[in-house]
Amino acid sequence: MQKEKEVISRYHRLYNKEKNMTCKEMKDWSDQPCSKKASIGRAAVKRNIKLSCTPLKNWDKELLQEAKKAYSYLKRAKKIKGNNKVKGCNLTKNQIALKNWAFDPTK
Repeated sequence: MQKEKEVISRYHRLYNKEKNMTCKEMKDWSDQPCSKKASIGRAAVKRNIKLSCTPLKNWDKELLQEAKKAYSYLKRAKKIKGNNKVKGCNLTKNQIALKNWAFDPTK
């Protein structure tokens, strides 16, 4: 139980501090063609929609594991810099990937 509380606490801090897309924004973004230009498959988008749309009180062990993945990925990916924009998207692959993980670097 303590470990679960720690994961939720870490994710909640990350969400409040670094994740800046709401459930609705994630759903809208996932419908955009550009969201398909960086991440392999749709797993990241689906994972982060589920995390963003599920109240913390309803999280189960699966969502706790997904939160760990999101936390780890965002900590790493936010350090990556790239200048090459994806054709037709006006975002780099890393910016697209970050949005797929519920962080919009353009905000």
